[in-house]
Amino acid sequence: MIRAIVVKERGATPRNLRKAYTAGSKTSWATAGKWYHANRRDLRFTTSHARKAGYAPRRGEEPGLSQREFWSSYTGIKQRKWGHRRPLEFSGETRRLVRAVSVSSTSKSVRLGYAGARKFNFRNPHSQVQMADEFRRLTPDEPALIGKQYDIALDAELRKNSTTHQQRF
Repeated sequence: MIRAIVVKERGATPRNLRKAYTAGSKTSWATAGKWYHANRRDLRFTTSHARKAGYAPRRGEEPGLSQREFWSSYTGIKQRKWGHRRPLEFSGETRRLVRAVSVSSTSKSVRLGYAGARKFNFRNPHSQVQMADEFRRLTPDEPALIGKQYDIALDAELRKNSTTHQQRF
């Protein structure tokens, strides 16, 4: 669960708008989660995201290796067999599987469930790399982006549900 999402403070909600705010907030979190999945999911598999999020280095990424050592390392085997050096990806199967997502939201948070990411739970016990934890990590700028999407969606929901009340004399 990510708790560092920054959202705009709107102050106290009038009593008659509390239900609309709660329903709008739930919908807005779901919208922000879907936006993150659509726009930021594939970035988790890039080397720039790995550097920003602090992924553990893989065998073969350390400097000073000879050609022979590199090509027998994990990174070298990926390069030779699949033609890439991307983290969290070997054959590309898990990257394809995480295209499917289940989004569940409350009025306070969103949870993205990636059933295809269960392969990250299987790991070599002698390795320091924990891909399941790395897949869940956000870069320092992503919470603000998710919060911005939440604010945009919440503003639209509150505008959609706003009603004008007329006072009768």
